[in-house]
Amino acid sequence: MEKKQRIAVVTGSSSGIGFETSLLLARNGFYTYATMRDTLKSEKIKKIANKENLPLEVLSMDVNNDDSVRNAIHKIIDEKKKIDILVNNAGYGLFGALEDISIADIKQQFETNLFGEIRTIKEVLSTMRKQKNGIIINITSIAGLVGIPAECIYVSTKFALEGLSESISYELQPYGIKVILMEPGVINTNFVSSIKFSDKTDDKSQQTLSKQEKSEINYSGNNIKKKSSSYYSNTIDTFLSHYYPAMKNAPLPKEVATVILEAIKNSSKSSEYLFRYIIGGDAKTFAQAKKNMSDSELHEFISNKLLK
Repeated sequence: MEKKQRIAVVTGSSSGIGFETSLLLARNGFYTYATMRDTLKSEKIKKIANKENLPLEVLSMDVNNDDSVRNAIHKIIDEKKKIDILVNNAGYGLFGALEDISIADIKQQFETNLFGEIRTIKEVLSTMRKQKNGIIINITSIAGLVGIPAECIYVSTKFALEGLSESISYELQPYGIKVILMEPGVINTNFVSSIKFSDKTDDKSQQTLSKQEKSEINYSGNNIKKKSSSYYSNTIDTFLSHYYPAMKNAPLPKEVATVILEAIKNSSKSSEYLFRYIIGGDAKTFAQAKKNMSDSELHEFISNKLLK
């Protein structure tokens, strides 16, 4: 049984999609390492795992740190001799106009959202290659397929992760390693409360609003005026007036976790090596629009949807 039990590693498991995915995989028999940068945030997931007697272990791993990733992955391999599933979920949003965002903030966004994923993938590959099997799941976004206003740097990291995933699928195919892309739209998680804004984008009181407060704001009439030194404040504010309320009826992270489990099962039975799953009505609408529209039509469509 020990040899047959599949080993899963999930990054960013302290909350949201990573939290729910770790629990769901453990509930379905995967020995799951729920990794996170700050293990002080692990009490909730530990409590649930202990109560349900789940095969789940919390492990410290900061995807921004080479040594942290290396030490965590090596510990898992030493203990279990293999890794079957890697779910790259750790990340955050950086919103604002390009002119307003510092190079330091841009580098930090790429460090977490792209290089963090690259670090974990590189560390598991030698083991998966020797096993002649493995599944790498990268949580990208509909923002990895379609450029979204007010998110230019976040979008850039997700486009890059999409391209990376497509390319490595060819390299990994001879070794039985499969790549899965999860492309959710707006998901009702604490992602909103962890969004970073450029200093010029909006005032600090708006940034510190809770997720619930942001969801319940009435933006009708465009009567909210925020202090801003940005030339792009109207664009950013109008986008946010759509984005925050969209959280209210957005899919919950449990729904994404369910799709991840389904994707693992499907890929295990399939001879294909690259898979895409678009999650949420908004994501499906934008993906279909990009597929069927010209560039100019798509630009107008997104402008009408998000900037009016």
